[in-house]
Amino acid sequence: MPRERSSADEPTLDDAERIPDVAPRHTPVWAFLSAALLALEAWLRSHGGKKLQYSIRAFWAMVGVAGLVLTFGPVINKPMELDDITSSASSATETWIARKFDVDYTITRAPDGTVRAEVVETIDALFPEDVRERGIERVLATNYQGHDLAPSDIRATLDGAPIEVGRSATPDQLRLSIMSEQELTGDHQYVLEYTLHHLAYQTTDEASGAPIDMLEWDVFGPSWPQGFAALDVTVTLPEELDERLLRQPRGGLAWTLLAASDWIEAEADAPPGTAVYNFTNEQNMPPHSNAWFTMPFEAETFTMPPKSTLWWVQTFGPLAPLAFLAVTLLFALAARAVAWSDERGRPWFTAQAEPPREVSPRLAAQILRAPRTMELAEALESRSRVRVAQVARRAGRVGDLPRALTRYLRAGERREQLRRGLRRIPHGFVRDLFIAAPTALTIVQWGLVRQLSHQATLAIVWWPVAFVLVSSAIALIVLAIALSARPLTKEGALIRQHLLGIEAYAERTQLLDRTTTRDRLLPYVVLFGAPRATARRVGELAAQEATASDDAADREPDPEGYLSPTRILVRLLALALVGGSIAIASTMTSPYNYEPDALMYEGDLPGTWGHTVRSFEASAELSRGADDRAVLEVSQTALVDFDDSMRHPPQYMHQWPRVHDGHDLGLEIERVTVGGKAVPFDTGIDGDDTYIVTRMVEVVSGEHEVRIDYRYTSAATAADAVGGDRVDRVRWAALVDGWEYDYGWDPDDELEPFTLELRIPQELEGLVRDGGWLTKDPDTSEVVREWMEAPIPFGTVALLDHYGDDAPEPGSVTEDTTSRGEDGARVHLLELRHGEHDSYPSRLGWTDLGTILDFPEGTFAGPDASALDDIEAEKNMPTVVVGVLSVIAVGLGLLALARGPLRETARRPGLLRDMIRWLAPASALGALILFFWASAEMASDHPALGVMAVPTLAGIAAAVTGLILTRRRKKK
Repeated sequence: MPRERSSADEPTLDDAERIPDVAPRHTPVWAFLSAALLALEAWLRSHGGKKLQYSIRAFWAMVGVAGLVLTFGPVINKPMELDDITSSASSATETWIARKFDVDYTITRAPDGTVRAEVVETIDALFPEDVRERGIERVLATNYQGHDLAPSDIRATLDGAPIEVGRSATPDQLRLSIMSEQELTGDHQYVLEYTLHHLAYQTTDEASGAPIDMLEWDVFGPSWPQGFAALDVTVTLPEELDERLLRQPRGGLAWTLLAASDWIEAEADAPPGTAVYNFTNEQNMPPHSNAWFTMPFEAETFTMPPKSTLWWVQTFGPLAPLAFLAVTLLFALAARAVAWSDERGRPWFTAQAEPPREVSPRLAAQILRAPRTMELAEALESRSRVRVAQVARRAGRVGDLPRALTRYLRAGERREQLRRGLRRIPHGFVRDLFIAAPTALTIVQWGLVRQLSHQATLAIVWWPVAFVLVSSAIALIVLAIALSARPLTKEGALIRQHLLGIEAYAERTQLLDRTTTRDRLLPYVVLFGAPRATARRVGELAAQEATASDDAADREPDPEGYLSPTRILVRLLALALVGGSIAIASTMTSPYNYEPDALMYEGDLPGTWGHTVRSFEASAELSRGADDRAVLEVSQTALVDFDDSMRHPPQYMHQWPRVHDGHDLGLEIERVTVGGKAVPFDTGIDGDDTYIVTRMVEVVSGEHEVRIDYRYTSAATAADAVGGDRVDRVRWAALVDGWEYDYGWDPDDELEPFTLELRIPQELEGLVRDGGWLTKDPDTSEVVREWMEAPIPFGTVALLDHYGDDAPEPGSVTEDTTSRGEDGARVHLLELRHGEHDSYPSRLGWTDLGTILDFPEGTFAGPDASALDDIEAEKNMPTVVVGVLSVIAVGLGLLALARGPLRETARRPGLLRDMIRWLAPASALGALILFFWASAEMASDHPALGVMAVPTLAGIAAAVTGLILTRRRKKK
């Protein structure tokens, strides 16, 4: 190791021989932050030393322990679960009981436009003789929907006499204690009065989708652990607010999973200028019941207050640790760049023609942080031309990077630098902060996420998991910076300058262009420059010096851990196969899946459940449009008995096919009327269907006629007829599949009337090759789901009974007539009636209810035969892909069974082994994923099931065999 010379020993050098070692210029921000850290370190060292350092470590350790308790310990303030609530019913008599709970709300608009509620609660309390109680407690919410409710004007009486009200507050609740001086028994009456503010909040009306001001309030508040025998809730509004109600209020009562609610009508005898709404309950209710009322007002009825302080804290509070960690990251980067930077050697260095003493190329690579060329320098030091050629062939390549980094990090010279004092670990208060604080705060954040996961979500912007993931990533970066900081000492900096001198000498003398692989400086020179370019040049030198024996030895396989470009490609391809299979299974629907029930039958949209259809009539007229496309104009009418017992205003929903066999039918909804009045509606997509749902704001009750006019602007699609030839098909579905049992029929009566009508103009009537009422032909496949659609000829449905056989009395099930209209159009009319089993002909219920007309190919513009071919290809895609992947897995797996040299090659690290151990299992896994995806809802008798299962199992067996036969064997 070179020693630092004194000025007396230093030879006289010309300025031209001195190469300035320019110190890095740091930005003012980095310099400021680093200076602050150094000042903090100095201040802490001067005010406490080791004792203070251990105390700070203990503090962060306690913070971390608290985080672990939050993460793995009990949930703080855990909401009551169903078992807790139901078990409390058995202990209802162990405390006082509310014989009656009367509450009056007077809602007004404050001078500033906000809502104000004056509340009077009258509680008739019964204190049993065996209960030792001096009074009651009420818990009021103080924060609601981000608003500060600011309870005020609180006062109470006990049996008519004023009584003091005790108060204790938490950030979101106010607990009121109304206690007498002695224990109470028997019946007593409490009257509690208070005023609440800012109860209304802005939201979106589920009925209309428009913004509204909502007043929704829980009568009992956050906690009501008492049972009660009667409830009376009254809400009084001034006329100007009542006029802005979108619909009548709704009140309800619930306990656990049991709930009931109803629309509230205004009292007829309300005082002038006011509207009074009231709902009552006379049934005994157990503890922890809920009672509520909702009042939807027009938007901007009230002025909304600013968000409360608690809302801001709870919403953006989780950002505080994230912000702290972000600042910590800045300080850590500044510390790494400035405070923990390498020490300075001399202000200059000179070109060096000799290697540094007692510094091997491996140690030099550690000092210069050159992991990718360390092995190349090591090979050059060994002076083995064969090894130099082998290492030069792979050094600097992407495939060698994992192996090079592993050797660099495991090298003993890393520890040697610290042992010889060439690098140092910057111990101190600041490093402890960078290690302890991010770790402890991240643990606390995960604990808070776990605790808050048991609470209600406060706001959309509260993304706790996202915040914690970002915080965790920042914490890992800060930890990596603090733990990996190993700046050079003065001695290490001098060695680094010596090595820089070798680089300067090599550049001046063009060493790489004139040297040999045995040059003593070359192992140090290769540590500089681009790794791959340097390795390529060293490889050229080795090739120039190579002998025949060297060439033979150079053909030895690459060492384990090195990945050639082709091996990298094989592994990437394997990952792509598995990832692609997962992507297909995640984003695409298997063509073999059972089609889900139509959304219109599920009642999942607000207000669409519980109605009864009394009649249904649909009339369609086919025509040719100006663009030569098939146009279908449809008008349907249903008599619907709307059920207003649900919590949402009743709505009507219907859906029709919008796409068939890949062809867009051009569905347009023209108008929707209820009781003769046009109503707003929304449209949506459910698979290949389009649905409409009304957006009626007012509550509709009883029977109303619902009429919908719609049209298909491109009704003809390409199709394969039962005979196999290609046709233009016009398919009309008035009711989608499932109609026979799911379409809101009255279970005790059939529809009257229930008719479908199709009108075909004369110019198109003569072109019809085949037509009738829509069904499926069971003779077209042994698999029910593969039955092709076909028509029941017009005029023959009346001859079928419920099972599709000949009816004993034609016309007893349906009326199926064909006539000629006044305009000459052919009119087909189907009037459905129940048969002897109170159901409709089964053949009509095998698919959508409607008609099917086949025309010669080319009759209409629009049908796209390629779309139909694409559908067929999509149906066969899972079978083909699973088969291809299985063949790949089987083929590669069988290679492991080969004999002779091929078998030995398959067991050595290399391309063939990677194909067997990576590509074969990936293909088998991809086939397995796609098999489960395709067969999850496949019928057990589907022919494709066996076609996919056999090759999938074969591929898995072959892949496992390949893994076993090519596993690494322990050297004896």
